[in-house]
Amino acid sequence: MAQDHGDRADTATIRAGPEPGAPQRGRAAIDADSRARIGRELQRHYAQILALPIPDHLRALVDDLTRQGEASERAARELPR
Repeated sequence: MAQDHGDRADTATIRAGPEPGAPQRGRAAIDADSRARIGRELQRHYAQILALPIPDHLRALVDDLTRQGEASERAARELPR
């Protein structure tokens, strides 16, 4: 879909975004019921994703980082002051 970029004010608005408080053209407001329905569906979707097991290679990475952090904390406590 081609757009006419002859009007530089519109191009600047597209790049910088609308001014705070300015009405947004071309977007309809979403009513409260629709927002609530969308929120429930997103929560349901992400709950399913969070229920998936963590892959072994990521679990190993987290475990390695935890061990390194614990070793760093131990070394910092043992330094003379």
